[in-house]
Amino acid sequence: MKIKESVIDFVQLAQEEQHLQFQKIWALEQLIFPTSTLEQLYSCLYDSTAVSIPIVQYFHRGKLVGQNIISILKLELNGQAIFIISSRAGFLTEYRGRSRSLNSAILVALNYRMRNPFTPLWFVTTLMQPKIYTLFTSRSVNFFPRAGRKMPKAHADILNLMQSRHSGAEVRGENIIVHPCNMPKVTPEQLVRLRNRANSHNQFFLQHVPDYFDGKGLMCVCRLDFSTICETIFNLAADRKVK
Repeated sequence: MKIKESVIDFVQLAQEEQHLQFQKIWALEQLIFPTSTLEQLYSCLYDSTAVSIPIVQYFHRGKLVGQNIISILKLELNGQAIFIISSRAGFLTEYRGRSRSLNSAILVALNYRMRNPFTPLWFVTTLMQPKIYTLFTSRSVNFFPRAGRKMPKAHADILNLMQSRHSGAEVRGENIIVHPCNMPKVTPEQLVRLRNRANSHNQFFLQHVPDYFDGKGLMCVCRLDFSTICETIFNLAADRKVK
């Protein structure tokens, strides 16, 4: 299946073009995340702290089948400027099952890392399914929280900073933060398959977010320095998985 990608930066668009793109993004959002609200998407795309919002759109035979909204926020922690990248990705059911959204997020991160080499760059995302959590944690040992490794303080500080931006956040253990999310449309059979993965990453996620099927997600963090980005790119290319 040949999927074509197109990238736009929502922040750089003229007001009229932003309105047109918003309608297109919202139409697909409703198909992928049935519980999503217009207000949630608006707050994501019109975040005053966002310096850039690259949106990767995926097309199959001219039809928009998926999108990855990658927000790049400029915040401050302990008097120092930092960039936070977050990803809001989704595909129509029949086009899921590959790591396209991870690949596109890595390319955006690498580009921003090269353009801003001296400002700390972090990736913070909330993962709603054990399968997706396993995909991320199996490609980088610096992706937290994870089984068998204590989260570094710097990573924990970033999670605490971002926790305040999510309503209904719960602390379920040391550096384990869960909050309500929009669950993508899945069938009961798909939910069963998501659970049937016998590995430590999957078990860790199910231990802390057993209610993910009710729309709960696990907040995760990774520092995007050059070594981590290169490690992830290599592991993806070689299909190498880490514990």
